[in-house]
Amino acid sequence: MAAAAVVTTAVVVGAVLMTAPPDEYPAADGWVREPGAPKSAPRPSGDPSRAAVTAELTAAARTAGLTTGPVYPAAEDGTADCLADWTGDGPADAARLAAVETALEERGWQVVARRGEPVPEVALHSGTWRLVLHNGGLLNTATLIARRTTDSCDEAFRRAEETRGPRG
Repeated sequence: MAAAAVVTTAVVVGAVLMTAPPDEYPAADGWVREPGAPKSAPRPSGDPSRAAVTAELTAAARTAGLTTGPVYPAAEDGTADCLADWTGDGPADAARLAAVETALEERGWQVVARRGEPVPEVALHSGTWRLVLHNGGLLNTATLIARRTTDSCDEAFRRAEETRGPRG
C-alpha cells in the first residue's frame, strides 16, 4: 500500500500545547514549521481512538470529493491499533488535497509543518496521531495513513521492523 498521507501534528493535553520534537520535521529537509497557535480548538475528548481517526480520515476524504479505493486488512504484527488509514482509487489534485487538509482541521487536526518541493507535504497532528499529507506514492494513489506515536506503538513498530526487516 503506497503512503500518500501519514499522520503528523501537535497535541493539546489539558492546557499544555505539546509540539512535535524539533527533529521530527527538520528544516534541513525543507520543512517549515507553522506558527505555534493552534488553528482549531483542542479536542475536548482527549486522544482519539483508532476508530475515530479512521472515521475522520474517511469523512475528510469524502468531503474533498475523493473516491474510496480498496480496503486492506489490518496488520497482524501488533501495530493494528497504531495505524489508521484510508485509501483512494487514484491520485488527488492540489485542490482536493487542500480540501482534505481543511476538513481535517475542522475535525480537530492541527497543521504543524509544511514542505514545498519536490513533493509538497503538510504535517498534521491530532493527539498522539501523526499524518503527513501528500499525493502520489508508488501507486500514484491518494492514501491517508495516520500513525500513533505512543511508547507502546513505538515499541510495536520497532518489534515489527525487527521481525520483517526495514522494507516490510
